[in-house]
Amino acid sequence: MKIIDFHTHIVPGQYPPRPASCDEPSWPMMEKVDDQHSRMMIAGKPYRVFESFYWNSAERIARLDEQGVTLQVISPLPELLSYWLAPDAAAALTDFMNEFVANMVRSAPTRFAGMGCLALQDPVRAVRQIEALRKSLDLRGVHVGSHVNGTSLADPKFYPVLEAAESLGLFVFVHGIKPGGAALMLGPPLMPNIVGVPQETAMTISSFIMTDILKRFPRLKLVFTHGGGTIAAVLDRLDTVWRAFESMHTVEVPPAEYARRFWYDTAVFGPDFLAYLVARFGPDRLVAGTDGPASFGPRIPDLLDAAGIVPADRERIAYANGAGLLNL
Repeated sequence: MKIIDFHTHIVPGQYPPRPASCDEPSWPMMEKVDDQHSRMMIAGKPYRVFESFYWNSAERIARLDEQGVTLQVISPLPELLSYWLAPDAAAALTDFMNEFVANMVRSAPTRFAGMGCLALQDPVRAVRQIEALRKSLDLRGVHVGSHVNGTSLADPKFYPVLEAAESLGLFVFVHGIKPGGAALMLGPPLMPNIVGVPQETAMTISSFIMTDILKRFPRLKLVFTHGGGTIAAVLDRLDTVWRAFESMHTVEVPPAEYARRFWYDTAVFGPDFLAYLVARFGPDRLVAGTDGPASFGPRIPDLLDAAGIVPADRERIAYANGAGLLNL
C-alpha cells in the first residue's frame, strides 16, 4: 500500500543570523548538543532538543523506508510560524523557512512534498509570500495557525490570503497554536499542547463554518490537523442549536454537513476515534498523518487496520486523498 504522511514537521539545523535591521529578541537559534542533536533556543531560553532527522534529508528518508511511507509532506514546526515576532523579523524567518522546505523537497522530490508559512500579522506581505510559494518554490500548500495573536484565522482581514491560496490551488493546512486559557489547564507544562491545541482547531473550524467561508471561496481546500481537534465532539450540539435558533442560520446547511466539506488528518493516536471520524466525515475527507518525524503514535498501516477500515477506504486515506490535495 502506498502511503502519504500528510502531517510532519521540520526544523533547520541552523538559523541564519538575525538581520541587522531586526530588533527581535525572540529570533531563534540552534545550539549543537552532539552529532545527532541540537537544542532550539528562543529569546535565550531552551525550547526543545531536536534529533538531526528533523533537518537531514537522508536520515528522514531512511525513517520513511522503515515506516513504509511513500511520500512525506513536510511543514515548519508550529513554533516557527512566527506571528508573535515583529513583522519584519517574521517575514525574514518565514522566507528562510520556505526556502529550507523547498530545498529539502528538491533534494528528494519523489519522497517529499512541501508547504510553506507566512508572516500573517502582515496580510499584504503574506499575499506576496504565498504567491512565491507556488510560483518560485513549487510548494503545494501553506501551513497556518488557528489564530494570529488572538485574531481568528476566519477573520475577514485574512480573506486576501485565503483568496490567493484558492486562486493558486494551494491547500491551507490549519494547526492549533498557542491556546487561550492555558492558565486554566493545571498539571504538567505540556497540558496546553495536549488539551488546548485541539480546542483551538475546533474553534477555527466552527468559525469557518458559521461564517460560511466556502460560499466566499468555494474552491478553497482547508485541511485540519489531529482529526479536527475536538470539533467532532460538538457537531451534534451545533446542529441542534442551528435548528432551534434562526440567528444561527448564517449557513444554509447544518454545521455537521458543512464540516464534511473540509479535510482532516488521522493524527488522533487511537483507532476508536479514527473509526468514528471515518463514519462522521467519510473516508474521502481524511488524509493520513503522524505528526512526525518523531514517533508519537502507531504507524499509519497499523492505525488504519486497528480502526477496522475496509481496504478500499484504507487506500483512499493512506494515499489517494492526499495525492489529490497535492495535485500529484
